[in-house]
Order: sequence, then structure tokens, then C-alpha cells
Amino acid sequence: MPAARPFLAFDTATPTARVAVISAQGDCLVLRERTADRHSANLLALCDEVLREAEAPVRDLGAIMCGVGPGSFTGLRVGLAVAKGLALPSGVPLVTVSSLDALAWDLARQFPAAPEAPLLLPCIDAGKGQVYARLYAASPSGAQALGEADWVLSPEDLVRLAQESAAGKAVLAGGTGVDRYLDVFSARIGPSAILPLAPGPSAIAIGRLGWDRFSRGQVDDIETVVPRYGRPPDITRPKRALLSP
Repeated sequence: MPAARPFLAFDTATPTARVAVISAQGDCLVLRERTADRHSANLLALCDEVLREAEAPVRDLGAIMCGVGPGSFTGLRVGLAVAKGLALPSGVPLVTVSSLDALAWDLARQFPAAPEAPLLLPCIDAGKGQVYARLYAASPSGAQALGEADWVLSPEDLVRLAQESAAGKAVLAGGTGVDRYLDVFSARIGPSAILPLAPGPSAIAIGRLGWDRFSRGQVDDIETVVPRYGRPPDITRPKRALLSP
């Protein structure tokens, strides 16, 4: 597709949906966000709003970039459903991005990629007394994930594991998971190690990381891509009723 086409980028891993239209040069053309218990009533309207203001019809987009979690189960399902609904009839490529990777990129913009730079701990509220998180090191491209998998732990266990994994390096944390359990993080890593962030991964980060994947020819299969829930959804199949003898 022509390189000059803009991109639509959004994330719904938290109660704040963040949506942007980004130029092919990486400039944010339009940005909107809205906080709600459920995104089903506002995400599509936000997408329509930013696309109209940017004068960028869906069919003229270079790609649609969507955060896929971990995060709110309902938010992730709505976000990916909207992304697929826009991409499928238009033929626009779909590119998904880890919401933790995007949040780490937001954190990394505050620090240089240097040996003495602190490790970063983006945290997203997981509900049920848990937090989604992963350790990252600042890198020239933003942030480099450490380890092979995301964590979903109580805030106390998360801080302990992060400090053990950091092996003496400073750890700076931020995100809705930190905001939810601020007393725990303040007590365990100190108030100065907590970074104030806007709610949720930024649409700019989704667009930046999505562009990195897209430029390497990495796009997602609309039929098979699913959210990264971080743990099994609470919804289960109904049990069969037992027949009386």
C-alpha cells in the first residue's frame, strides 16, 4: 500500500479508550480519548470522529492498529471487534500490539537508552486483586521486554518478583495497576519510583509499535487473531443438566 496513507491506532485495555489518526511520517493528526465502564457505546464513535477530522476514510488508511491486551476482557473484545469490523470490508491490514509493550514505550520516552537507565514496569489493572505487568529495559526503539511472558500477580507478589528479576537495578513503575494499588507500590518501591501516566497505553505508542510491525510486513489474520487476555476469561461453557434415571 502507498506509504503516504495515514493509520488509525487505538487501545481499549483499560477504562479509557484512546484513539488517534497518525500520518505515515509518525505525526499525530488527531487524538481523542474517553473513559467509560464499557467501550461498546463510544469506541466506534471515537474512531468515526478522528477519521472525519483527519479527512481519512477507512478505505484510505494504510493500516488499523489495535492494542490487544492484556487488560479488561470486555474492553479488549470490543476493541478487536471494532478493528476487525473496520478492516474486513475495507481490506485495510490489521496490526495488533501488546498493550503492555505500548505502555512500556510510553514509560521509556522519559528515559534514555543507557546502561544506567532504570528498568521499567508497566502495570495494567487485572481485577480480582491482580496486576498485569512485565519488566522492560529502555532501548533505542523504546523498550525491550525482558523474560518470555507477561505476569499476572497480586501487587505484593509482583513487586517482589520485579525486584528479584531486576537484580539490583532500579525499577520504575506506572499504569492503572499502580494507580489501583498505589499504597502497595509506594511502600515497596518508594513514591519516587512511581511515574505519573495518562490512563491506559497511548494511541501514539500503539501506532509507533504497530508501524514497526507493519514496516516489516507483519500483519494479523483477521479470522484468527484474538485478544491477549492474560488469564482465562471468566466465561465458561454451561454444564449439561443431569438426566434423572
